[in-house]
Formats: sequence, C-alpha cells, structure tokens
Amino acid sequence: MLDSTSSQAYAKRLKTLSDAYSKRLTAEFERLTVLADRLASDPSCTESLQQLHSVLHSLAGSAGTFGFESLGRKAREYELQVSKALKQDAKQPLPISGWVLQLQSTLAADRKKKAVVGMETTRLENVDGEPSIWLVERDAMLAEYMVQQLHSFGFQVRHFSDAQELQQEKHSPPDLLLIDHRATQRQVISVDPVAFWRMQLKDYTCPILFTGSEESFTARLHALRSGGQNYFVKPLDMIKLASHIAQLIKTKDSQPERVMIVEDDVELARHLEYILENAGMQVRAFNRPDALFEAINDFNPELILMDLWLPGITGAEIAALLGQLERWSQLPIVYLSAEPDAELRGQALLRGGDAFLEKPIDKDLLVNLCRARVMRLRKLEHTKNKDALTGLLKHASIKEALQGQWQLAQRKPQTFCVVMLDIDHFKSVNDTHGHAVGDLVIAAFGTLLRQRFRSTDKLGRYGGEEFTLVLIDCAADNAANMVNSLREDFAAIQFTGGSNQFACTLSAGVVDNQRFPDDTAESLLNRADQALYQAKNSGRNRVCLAVD
Repeated sequence: MLDSTSSQAYAKRLKTLSDAYSKRLTAEFERLTVLADRLASDPSCTESLQQLHSVLHSLAGSAGTFGFESLGRKAREYELQVSKALKQDAKQPLPISGWVLQLQSTLAADRKKKAVVGMETTRLENVDGEPSIWLVERDAMLAEYMVQQLHSFGFQVRHFSDAQELQQEKHSPPDLLLIDHRATQRQVISVDPVAFWRMQLKDYTCPILFTGSEESFTARLHALRSGGQNYFVKPLDMIKLASHIAQLIKTKDSQPERVMIVEDDVELARHLEYILENAGMQVRAFNRPDALFEAINDFNPELILMDLWLPGITGAEIAALLGQLERWSQLPIVYLSAEPDAELRGQALLRGGDAFLEKPIDKDLLVNLCRARVMRLRKLEHTKNKDALTGLLKHASIKEALQGQWQLAQRKPQTFCVVMLDIDHFKSVNDTHGHAVGDLVIAAFGTLLRQRFRSTDKLGRYGGEEFTLVLIDCAADNAANMVNSLREDFAAIQFTGGSNQFACTLSAGVVDNQRFPDDTAESLLNRADQALYQAKNSGRNRVCLAVD
C-alpha cells in the first residue's frame, strides 16, 4: 500500500518544478534587458552577442518542455538571427529591445493557456532490472524534469551536466545515452562537434540519442556522424521520447535474424549456414521445394536465400507463389546464382526477388546483406503493424499473432497465456483532464508493458484503453503474478493534468491453453475477456483467472 504523504509529495513535484521554471524566466528576461542595453550602445560587441545567443538558446531548448511552446519557438527564431550575425564580420544592429517586448508578450499568452501535463511514480528508486539511462544535459532544471519523467516510465536515470564527466565515470555502462549535443563548456564543440563527440563516446557501445533546439539538416547530420541513432528536437515530447527509448533498448536485446536457405547443393547450404550462424543469426537450410510452405510456417523466416534454379522449379516461380499469400508477400528473397543472362536475372527480380548474390558468395557481403534486409523488414512491419502511441501491435496484428501461436502449439505442444487488460475508468480521464493527458496515460502503460515482458511475448493495443498479451512458455499462475506486478507499478504512477493529480488502475483476465486444450485461439481470447469482466465486476484493480 502506498504511503499517502509520499504520494502527495511526488504528485506536487512536477507543478513545483514548473513554477520554479516560471520564476527562472524572470531572471532570463532581466539578462535579456541588460544585453539589449549593451548592444544598443555597441552592436558589434561579440561577447554580448554570444551571451545573447546563449540565453536565447536556453529558452529555445527548455521553454516548450515546460509548457511555454510559443515562447520557445520565438526564442529559436531570434537565436538563429543572432547566430547569423555572429558569423558576419561587419555586425549590423539588431532590434533586441523589440525582441524582448515580443518575447514578454508571447510569454504572457503562453501563461494564459499553459496546462501542466506530466507524471511521477511513487515506486522505489533504482528497481533491479530497470533499463539504465545516462542523461547529459547542461540545463539543471530541464534535466530534473527529464529525469523525473523518464523514471516514471520505468527507467533508471543518472544526470551529468557536462560531457567530460562521462570519461571520469567508472561504473558499468548504461543501456542508453541521452545527450544534449551542446552539453560541454569546451569551445571545440563549436569548431568540430563531430570530432568532439567521437572522442568522448568512443568507448560506448550502447545506443546514443542526441537532443537539441536546432531543427536543421546539419544538426541531424552531426548527430548521425557523432554516433547517434536519432536526434530529438526540443521542446521534448517525453511520451514519444520514452516510447522510442523503450523500443531501442528492446531492439538491442531482440531475437536474432531468422534466415531460411533453399538450396539443393547441400555443401553450399551448409557453408552458408555456418557463416550466418557464426554471425549470430538463426538459420534453417531446406532443399525440398514441395514442402517449402509448411517449413516456412514452422520457421517464420525474415529472409529467404534461394537458388535461382532448383529441381523441377525455379526460384522465381517460388517467389511468385509466396507473393500470392498476404502473409509472405513482403518477405525478402535473395537469389543465389551465377546466371550471366541479364534478361533472366531481370525477369526473376520482377517475379518477386529483391537481390542477387553472385556465386562464389562473399561472406561479408552475405552477412551484411541479410542483416540489412531483415532490419528493413522489421522497420516496415513496425510501421505497418504497430500502434503509433504505444509501439504495441495493432488490433488485427495481435489477433494474428495469437492465431499464429495457437497454430504453432497445435504442431508442437507449448504452453502459452492470453491476457486481456483494461485501464479502469479511463473515460473519466479523458472527460476530466483532456485527451492529451489520456494519451500520456496510454503511452505510459504501453511503455511499462514493453519493459516488463520479453521480446518473445506478443503485446498489443486491442482498442482504446484495452490491451492483449500473448505470453510464450508461460502458465496462467505465472502470468497472473507478472500482471499483478505490472498492476502495482502502474497504480504507483501519479499523473498530472492541469493542476490536478490522479492515479489509474487496471484490471486483467488471464487464461492459458494448457487448462483449455480444446479451445481455439478465438475461444481463449473470449475466456480472457470474460475473466477481465469478472475482475471489473468484482471491484476493479485486480487480476482474475479464467474458470470453466
């Protein structure tokens, strides 16, 4: 049971932080007024222009995150003009006094419509097993806000105020680095940011994300060349950022690429199998085209390496047959061939292939091509099948995943669970606090789901505030324990909508195929749904097992 005093303290923390930032703005405007006076008397003072650029850059990066979105955009507009002036030899006077008045007017408008939206958790700090993030951010107040929000999504976060502190850190490396691309006092960051970050981050192998207030091609390119997987523009959308981090960390521990080799040359097939398995992939070699569909259903490959010429059938014909089936129509196919006829190769590609690998096959090219094609397929499936807000499978996709798991269990007996979950009284959240806060609740729950369950489990947003899980190699009692733990963690989160704080609970129904061996996939789903309604009808905020 949660301590009420602790809960209230956590609930007030976000608003206190937002109010503190509002007061900080007063000091920032005083600095702007002083700088406007200095530059009015000496427009070419480089030092004053640099200080002005620093203040505007800070406002552009942080204001929107605390709800002052128009102020952040206007500050960014003026920051770019100062940046341009700093690059000119002959400094032209800038209308800074007018800028200050415009910024004050924009701030007043923002304050009228500003509503605090956020979340905080009453769970204990540093829960074992939670993903670890190191945050490098110069703005201490913005960093505190980010730490709080990321912790609420289930991440452990350590804050560093300068990039150079990373080199002094002797602890185990994090699961992810989140870095402001200007987070250092060293001047080299302005001269050659890519060289600076490459040197600072050369010993880190975890995913790296950069943040910054500069929304430009150059900023994104510098982030990429510095080793970053992505670049997030301030003001930060913490829902999207947390969801992306959860997906990135989960992908880091994802299953190996599944490659099927269809080749009648047994020695060549074994050679390719050895190379790909040595690269960490899961490989199945197959030489019977007549039983290929059954083998594909069993193995569920993400790529097929196939000889262009097979006994009694061509690889192009097999590709055309697979293309007729919706489930396999997007499956990448790479032909293995020494075929010199360019017209025949072109026809084969038109009938469903994606690329050719020339025999004899270069092993490095083989590995890189397979990895790239599978990565592209996974991204395509993520875009097509995943819910944008939570990153979980969509309604149709989670039902298809359940059906696929049920079919697999018919051929190879395996226990699995179906779980139906629903956020209690969610309609009142939207009605009372608005849909932006409702989206925050949904996104938070989706992120918790992805972190609490394995990459082999199938997690879906069934619709609205209802979710479906298919848990592999899991009996109902174990599933109920895991969902109960999730329920407690979710109930510990304090959400903020405007000036109001609230918490949400969830109800769940659990069933496994072991207890109901004669049920179809749809029947198991219905039983889980009935158990969910039992949980709802018996008081909510609980987990119920399906009964006969």
